[in-house]
Amino acid sequence: MQTILLILFILAAVYFAYRFFLLQKSIRQTTAALREINDALPENRIVKLPVHEASLEELLQVINENLTAIRQEHITYQKQEKLLKEQIENISHDLRTPLTAVLGYLKLINKDSLDTADAGYLETAIRRAESLQTLIAQFYELSRVTSQDFSVKKESVDAARILRETCLEHYAQFEAAHLEINCQLPAHEICIHGDADALKRIFVNLLQNALRYAQSHIFVRVQENPAGGSVCFLFENDILPEQAPSDPTRLFDRFYMQEQSRSRGGTGLGLTISKSLTEHMGGSISASCRAGGTLPLFTIQVMFPVPETSSVPGCAAP
Repeated sequence: MQTILLILFILAAVYFAYRFFLLQKSIRQTTAALREINDALPENRIVKLPVHEASLEELLQVINENLTAIRQEHITYQKQEKLLKEQIENISHDLRTPLTAVLGYLKLINKDSLDTADAGYLETAIRRAESLQTLIAQFYELSRVTSQDFSVKKESVDAARILRETCLEHYAQFEAAHLEINCQLPAHEICIHGDADALKRIFVNLLQNALRYAQSHIFVRVQENPAGGSVCFLFENDILPEQAPSDPTRLFDRFYMQEQSRSRGGTGLGLTISKSLTEHMGGSISASCRAGGTLPLFTIQVMFPVPETSSVPGCAAP
C-alpha cells in the first residue's frame, strides 16, 4: 500500500512539475509576444496562451481588450491629428492671400504725408501684419513637415557651405541688433546625406532664435567627429537669467514658449520645425543652458551622421 501511495505521489509531483514548466515557458512566450506587439502596436494582433490555463487565459483576455481599446484610441488620435493638420493648412492658405494684400496696401501709404504719430501707427501696423504673416507661414510649414507623408530628398550636400551662406545672409541683422557674431566654420566641405533646402531652414531657424534672444554675442561653430561618423553644428548665445529655460528639452515641443518669449516675437514653432526636419534627415537636435561669464549661455547643437567617403561621390553643387 505504501508503495502504491509513493508511486502516486511521484506521478503527481512529475505531473505538477511538468505543468509548472509548461506554464513558465508559456509566460515567457507571452511576454515576448507582448514586447513584439508593443513595438508594432497598430497591427491588429492579440496575445494567446500556448497552454490551457483558465486563470491566465482570463488575464490575457483582459489584456487583449485593453490592446484593442489602445489601438482604437491611436486610430482616433491619428485621424484627429490629420484633420487638424489639414485644417491648419487650409486656414493658413486662406489667410495668406488677403494678408499679403493688406501688407501691400499698408506699404503703399506715403509715410512722408503723415505726421509723426500717424507714421508711428503705420509702422506698428506693418510690423504686426508681418509678424502675423510669419506666424501663418510657420503654422503651414509645421503642418507640412510633421505630416506622415512628408519626406525630404536624400542627397550629398555641403553643410558647411550652406551654414556659411546662411550666416552671411544674417550679418546685416546681427549688426543692426549690435550683436557680435563669431562663426568658426571650416573652409573644406562637410558632406552629409540630406536635403539642402531643409538644412538651410534648420540653420535659418536657429540663427533667428539666437538673434531674438542674444544679448551681446552669437557663436557658431562646427565639431567634426570622423571616428564617430558624425558632425555637430553648435549655435551659442548669451541670454538674460530670466530667459534661461528650466527644461531645455521642452523647447522643441510644439507650441511651447516661455513667458519671456512672448515679448520678443517668438512663436514657439521654429525650433519644433527644426527638430522635425533634423530627424527626417536622420539627425538629432538638443539644447542646453549653462553658467557663463556674466550671463547664462544657451546652446543648441544639431548632429548629423556623415556617410562613408567611399559611398559619397562628392557634395551636391550649389
